[in-house]
Amino acid sequence: MSRGAVAILSTENLLHNANVIREKVNPAKVIAMVKANAYGHGIRSVAARLEGVVDFFGVASIDEALILRKLGLGIKTPIILMEGAFEPHDLLLASIENLHVVFHHQEQIKWLDVNKLPCPLQAWMKIDTGMGRLGFDVTQATAVYEQLSTHRALLHPINIMSHFGCADDKDHPLNKHQINLFNTLVKEFTPFGSQFSLCNSAGLFHFPQCHFDYVRPGLSLYGVSPMLGTTGADFDLKPVMTLQTRLISVRFVKKGSSVGYGARFVCPEDMLVGIIAFGYGDGYPYTAQDGTPIFINRIKCGLIGRVSMDMIAIDLRNCPQARIGDPVLLWGDHLPLEEIVSYTAQSSWSLMTGVQHRVKFCWTRS
Repeated sequence: MSRGAVAILSTENLLHNANVIREKVNPAKVIAMVKANAYGHGIRSVAARLEGVVDFFGVASIDEALILRKLGLGIKTPIILMEGAFEPHDLLLASIENLHVVFHHQEQIKWLDVNKLPCPLQAWMKIDTGMGRLGFDVTQATAVYEQLSTHRALLHPINIMSHFGCADDKDHPLNKHQINLFNTLVKEFTPFGSQFSLCNSAGLFHFPQCHFDYVRPGLSLYGVSPMLGTTGADFDLKPVMTLQTRLISVRFVKKGSSVGYGARFVCPEDMLVGIIAFGYGDGYPYTAQDGTPIFINRIKCGLIGRVSMDMIAIDLRNCPQARIGDPVLLWGDHLPLEEIVSYTAQSSWSLMTGVQHRVKFCWTRS
């Protein structure tokens, strides 16, 4: 019998989420973020299912783009290098593979002259409106735009993007500041034919007036809400990943006995304790607290003790009929990932991208 750690991935839910987003933002187009192995769901599998459904794929690096272009997946959807080139050779590869490229610092523009590109690139100019991460300063926008729009290696017009820093908190004052700055860019560069993108997942739900030409959903595409205190279901989203395993041990433990490393949990009474075949080596959060919900036979139980590399202990007092081999639900359908996150020091993003290779991935249909 196999270890039983499996991620069930729903094609139906992925397509449902993509359609919910498309209807929400219409007529804006959708850049599906498939970076970081499609948020832990598998970049090849996700892209193959979204081919022809979304307008662009967003990746972090040339390596991720080449995975989609070179492995016989038949991916024709345009791909954007969201962090741009990391070295001059990336621009040559982007030209050969007809990739869109984001420019966010002067060094990348200088690299355009290092190699003679076989085909001109479609460029995006990234402006930092307040995220404080990547992008040209707003005061540089006009000069950089002129620099890019007159470069022989680039197609015209140049598109423009920025990124929200606090869109998950609708009332944060930074949002209004960023929207105002971005609107000045839209006003200035629209006459030149540029297109614009500002919204991530939180932004597209909180600020419909800012959909512009393109939105860039990541977390929401996979059925998870980016807003605290909510779940994907609040926005008609469905979880794509359901994480499962099985019980490998069931035994009675005496009152006063400890369970797990560090003796964090001490049994308050004689009680039934189960051990499941999953741990932080599979991607379960090491910081999960006692009481983190886990379903055994569809009955809600709670994690006890410190998460181990390969195992987790479960309080089975709510499920005394549990037996070795019984199915275990860690998150997904009927147990939102957002609820698990609330018991940890981590985020939805880190949990999804942390699911490791020894977990078997099974898609519901091609």
